[in-house]
Amino acid sequence: MERKALAALCLLALVALAGCSATGSVSMETADDAEIAEAASRPAVVDSPAPDERRVVREAIENGSGTATATGPPVKRGLPLAYGDRYYEIDWNVTGTGPGTAFAVGVDLNGTAPADETVDFNELSERDRQLLGNLLTAMSERESRLRPGPEIAIPEEYTMAETNESVLLSGEYSAVRHNGTVYPFVLEERREVTLTRYRYTVSGVADSTSAYAQQLRDEHLFRLSGLSEAERSVVNEAIDGVYYAEDTDDESFRSLMDQFSAESAIEADSYDGTWLVRYDGEVYTADLSYGGFNQSERPVTG
Repeated sequence: MERKALAALCLLALVALAGCSATGSVSMETADDAEIAEAASRPAVVDSPAPDERRVVREAIENGSGTATATGPPVKRGLPLAYGDRYYEIDWNVTGTGPGTAFAVGVDLNGTAPADETVDFNELSERDRQLLGNLLTAMSERESRLRPGPEIAIPEEYTMAETNESVLLSGEYSAVRHNGTVYPFVLEERREVTLTRYRYTVSGVADSTSAYAQQLRDEHLFRLSGLSEAERSVVNEAIDGVYYAEDTDDESFRSLMDQFSAESAIEADSYDGTWLVRYDGEVYTADLSYGGFNQSERPVTG
């Protein structure tokens, strides 16, 4: 989540300036329905010039199930997935294995290549076009960089059938012509792998953002109350910012951590977590990092 990433970046900055890392931290932001739902979900569609690895999720949502072939599950179990205004749990089972090829293709946005080593985009295999199509369209709209060589490298895995049909992997060409522009490419890290076939299914969690946010409030919202002045100081610094506990002697941070540990987290592991908190009449999402405390002192609640 963006808030957790921001806190992590701030923590890295603190390390660079102070020469030592904070033992723990807490940050809090006010949250409406959309922000609560965002804190407890993952996007089902990722906007990226690279091929959408979550295509299988859309297939499962729209068709009842979806399939993918890869060395590992392309979408892991975890927080519900947001698709439109609806939210879904995702699951998968293994249906078989088979040989394949793993590789990375690097694309040069401003290079040149001999004409006899250039293939037209429409002559690529269907899988090749899927791999490069969105990338080249998005990249061609950006200003070319001046440094030589590939600017972008995309990891990919092909089944043996896709490998045999692939023009990119044939070794006959070193560039592709797309919409009148030639893009040299380089294949790297090619190796044979065993691919697993996954069948994905989804189940509905909520039909709207407001309904999902209400579920989360019902299941996870707790009240921070009865705080000492020192604890309130920690919370007030955390609101729209970050409070850092410099060592395990920070009793105010520890006592707050104990309150969090007694409550149900939206998501938590042995190092950090996200909670839904009511404080002084406002609802907040709270990101708590406690990796520097002893294992027995870390709140891990699901």
